[in-house]
Amino acid sequence: MRKFAYWMPQLAFGALLAVGLACGPFPSPAEPTAVGSVIPGTRSLTDDRAFYESPAWSPDGRYLTVGRGYQIFGDIIYADSLETGPVLIDLDSGERRIIGSPPTVKPEDAVGPFLWQPGDAGVTFYYFDRAGGQEAPTLVTYSPDTGGFSSPLNFCRCGRVAFNAEGNQILVVGPSEEAFELSWIDLETGQTTDELSLDRAEPRQHRYFYAALSPDNRSLLLDDLDGTVFRYEMDTGQAPVPFLSSAATPAWSPDGSKIVYASLPASGDRTSGQLMIANADGSAPEPLFSEPQPRGMLSPAWSPDGTQIAFLYGTQHTNRVLVADVPERLRPAGILPAATSATAQ
Repeated sequence: MRKFAYWMPQLAFGALLAVGLACGPFPSPAEPTAVGSVIPGTRSLTDDRAFYESPAWSPDGRYLTVGRGYQIFGDIIYADSLETGPVLIDLDSGERRIIGSPPTVKPEDAVGPFLWQPGDAGVTFYYFDRAGGQEAPTLVTYSPDTGGFSSPLNFCRCGRVAFNAEGNQILVVGPSEEAFELSWIDLETGQTTDELSLDRAEPRQHRYFYAALSPDNRSLLLDDLDGTVFRYEMDTGQAPVPFLSSAATPAWSPDGSKIVYASLPASGDRTSGQLMIANADGSAPEPLFSEPQPRGMLSPAWSPDGTQIAFLYGTQHTNRVLVADVPERLRPAGILPAATSATAQ
């Protein structure tokens, strides 16, 4: 199991779900050490045996962060090493390094989602040093330019989080077992403003494990256990409504005109997803790749200029972080600033 997915029930379950635990027992793999192939025409940012999650681009396009973990089933460890934590990838040089500076921040105690704060503040993630006596998870931000850490909050309400477009507030999908809760937290004052609270009539109702806030802060996409993506219109107070079926891990384009998501088979198996790009309202979906691929894709993330998508590609045991060019006909409609990174096109 992933070493760092043990302390927040909702986040941990979401991470486990992403590797396929909800899909039933795992078969014995024929090649337990296989990393997975690379799709022709894509760029691979990782080549080690590991299980990655939550890829995210820096606002200037220079870096990509991703969480590194590993899987253990029986007596098989699906990893080249037991290193865990957030990985910072320099997209110009290809250099990869684990973010952490013990004893201040131990990489193995970091948990995603890994989010870049708008502007140049850095990458933000949850941190929970249980061995060090920390009583509750907190959010910390790492700056690649200074190599330093800061905490945007003195406290936090744990759950899936998303920054608003201005970078001065975060939206938190709360971990309550009794209700679905959305709250805004002001990063300067720490003040919490409740957005929505819905009681659950039964345990699976309104239980979401992935959240994507639109660039204009108006719409929130959420996915659930059963392979449905829901849409919530902010400030309405209305319950999220079904938006996409047999789908998972949606992401907005930087200008909000497009979405990309993993299209799942009818069984809802997240290890077999294929990436689709559609208009913001879900219309006119088209596959990112002209041919179906043999392995599953999850957690797509747009580059800041909308011309590339990073995503996870692999099995329930190991995966890679790949980057693909977006065909011109599927690129966002808005005029976006060019990313500074000289990544291969």
